[in-house]
Amino acid sequence: MYIGWATNVNKNILDSTGITVGEGATVEDSLETGGQKKKRLARATPSDKYSVTQKFDCIEKGADGYTEVERFWAWYKYRHCYGVNPFSFPAILINSNRQKGNSQEEYENILARIRNGDLTAKLPDNEYYVITSAAEGNKVGNDIEIKMTWETYATGVINVPDDTVSVDHIEAHNGYVDIVLTGTPTTEPTTLTWPMTINGLTEPVTLCTFDGNVTARYYFETKITPGVYVVTIAGKSSNFVVA
Repeated sequence: MYIGWATNVNKNILDSTGITVGEGATVEDSLETGGQKKKRLARATPSDKYSVTQKFDCIEKGADGYTEVERFWAWYKYRHCYGVNPFSFPAILINSNRQKGNSQEEYENILARIRNGDLTAKLPDNEYYVITSAAEGNKVGNDIEIKMTWETYATGVINVPDDTVSVDHIEAHNGYVDIVLTGTPTTEPTTLTWPMTINGLTEPVTLCTFDGNVTARYYFETKITPGVYVVTIAGKSSNFVVA
C-alpha cells in the first residue's frame, strides 16, 4: 500500500541530512588461490539511505486540534505504520538519482506559482520512501527535532489506500482540475490517488498539489483541439470547452 505525506506537516529537510549510496550493492567472495577476494553485484539498484532531520512545531494547534508534531506522529504510527507503507515525497536534493534538485525555498516558490495558475511551473519529481529506523525526537525551542533514517523504495504496482473522506465535486479547466473533498484527508493526495478520464479515456496526471484543507489539483496536458471535454474523477464529472 502506497500513501502520501502527512497533511499539514512541513516537508523541510534540514541541512544536517546526510546520504549513503551503494550500501549492500556488492558481496565479496574469497578465491582459493592466494587469498584474493573478488566482488560481484548483489543488487543493481540498492536503495539510497538518508539520515533525515526535520523539525515540527509542538505548540500551535491547527483547526483539527492537533499540533504539527502530533499530526506527524499519528501519520508515522497509523498510516506509515512504522515503515510498512511507502510514502510519496519530493525527491531529496542530494538524491544520487538526480543530477539537480531544488532547495525547500525553491520548491515552495514553484508551488506558489502553480497555485497561482502558472502552467509553466513544474515541481521536481516525487519519489517513494520508507522510514527504516526508529524516529528519535528532541525538543528545540517550540519545535521537536526528529531524526530518522529514510530509504528510497522501488515502486511497482501501486495500491492506493482508502481514506475517510471522499470526492464531493470537481471543477475542470483546460490543463487542470480542482478536486474538492468532503473533508481534510490524513495524508496528502498524489497523482495516483484517483484515476482520471477525459471523454471516457484514461488521462495521465502530470502533477498533484494540495492546499492542506479540502482541495487537490490535478494537472494534465492542455488540449488544443476545439470541442467539449468531460473530465471524470471518482464518479464526479465536470467539463471545459476549447474554442
